[in-house]
Amino acid sequence: MIAAVFFAVALQTPPQPAPAPTPTPAATSSRARRPASPPPAQLVARALDLIGGAAAVRDLPALTLEAYAVNYGIGQEETPAGPARASMQVSRAVLDWRGGRRLLTLEVRGPGGQVTRQRRVTAGGIGMLENQTNSTQQPDPPATVGNILRAMRLAPERLLLAASDSTAVLTPLPAKTLRGVQHDGARLINGADTVHLYFDRAAGGLAFTEQVTDDPILGDRTTTTSYARWQDVGGGLKLPRQFDVEVNGRQQSQTIVTAATAGAAADSLFVIPDSITARAQPVSATPLLPVVTVNMVELAPGVWRAEGGTHFSLVVEQPEQLVVVEAPQTTARMRAVLDTLKARFPSKPVGLVVNTHHHWDHSGGLRAVMAAGLPVVTHRGNVEFVRGIGGAKKTVAPDALSRPMRAGLTVRAVDDTMTIGSGDSRVVIFRLPTTHVEGMLAAYVPAARLLFQSDVLSPGATLPQMGAAEVAALARARGIAVERVVGGHGGIASWPDVERAAGN
Repeated sequence: MIAAVFFAVALQTPPQPAPAPTPTPAATSSRARRPASPPPAQLVARALDLIGGAAAVRDLPALTLEAYAVNYGIGQEETPAGPARASMQVSRAVLDWRGGRRLLTLEVRGPGGQVTRQRRVTAGGIGMLENQTNSTQQPDPPATVGNILRAMRLAPERLLLAASDSTAVLTPLPAKTLRGVQHDGARLINGADTVHLYFDRAAGGLAFTEQVTDDPILGDRTTTTSYARWQDVGGGLKLPRQFDVEVNGRQQSQTIVTAATAGAAADSLFVIPDSITARAQPVSATPLLPVVTVNMVELAPGVWRAEGGTHFSLVVEQPEQLVVVEAPQTTARMRAVLDTLKARFPSKPVGLVVNTHHHWDHSGGLRAVMAAGLPVVTHRGNVEFVRGIGGAKKTVAPDALSRPMRAGLTVRAVDDTMTIGSGDSRVVIFRLPTTHVEGMLAAYVPAARLLFQSDVLSPGATLPQMGAAEVAALARARGIAVERVVGGHGGIASWPDVERAAGN
């Protein structure tokens, strides 16, 4: 409303520009002394010379890196405003530049104490993931392979080499200050990659890069990668030993390279078994948008789980509306769910969507929900977070909420419990206390004796004791009769199995 009033006033009485102040001699002198940014090609050439020259980068056959890293789980915090949980990883990567291949071995220790060991091979446009924890192998999806190859192209020395190539497009950017140091900028457009390069004005080296992409939670997502501690790796080539990644100003990761060796890589390192090769899909030179599949699986009369992929939603039919619990993953995923419901129930609209918790993989579809004009129900502690999703600046991929005359956002808060509808089709929303996250909601359908929740218990071959105990405690505290526990991930667990896993 304030914006609309201001706009109307502006049309009637356009603001007059203030007279330009008369510059003082000191101000004029300061502007005159400010150095102009060198041309982008000169910035790149200087940075390349500092690390050994274009020939040294081009002649590097392969590189072996050993590193440790701290990764902060942005979007997986205890509360939306809480600190990100950290995981530790130790890795060894062999990057074969001449063959466009990569081998990565990785050990990750997560916040819950779990240890995961993986080996990943990318070669010939396909990839394989070997889970060394349970000795399984599977092909990498084309999108994963494409992301790995892109990450190789975005290595700092490869960016500089690409920027020096005559086929790349370089244009100047305004200077930018980072951590108190002035940097000259250049925009690099190299095929599908657009990267902003920033060079230390005094030292001349590549200091950091920026990329702006679309994000279902943040809207415009600015990823800043800074480089430090450039050291010799052999052959006169210097590479960074420290990488820091920030997302919209929040630290996402820090990687420290403990050893770096230049030299040829053995072909045996990149062998992918024939059994995996036969099933693998090669990455496309022109990546296609992933196909989003939605399968409506009936759980009881008037109750379905919208499946497909790894994240699911619950759908309950009521006399005047549909209630949807969970809007996970992405805008594309949630649009597919809403389109499926519209086709299946052409005369019955979705009345509201319940968000179980703020974690980004379970709230990534909320922007699509709000853009469709649908109310969102969430825990009171997550209301401002949900409003922030709807109000995020979104210029890379504008949507209905990006328009000046967009509809208002309706977010309803749950403190402890909320009943949606009445009679046999009613849905009761409960706050679910859990160590996974604060502000978790679960949905109970009394007529079907069915409890839907996400992440606390993801039914599979076995049920974790802690999650089963938390779900069982909810049922006892609320005095509800549950026959099945339905997961936002995984399968469906019978109540006796939940009780046994909980140790009751």
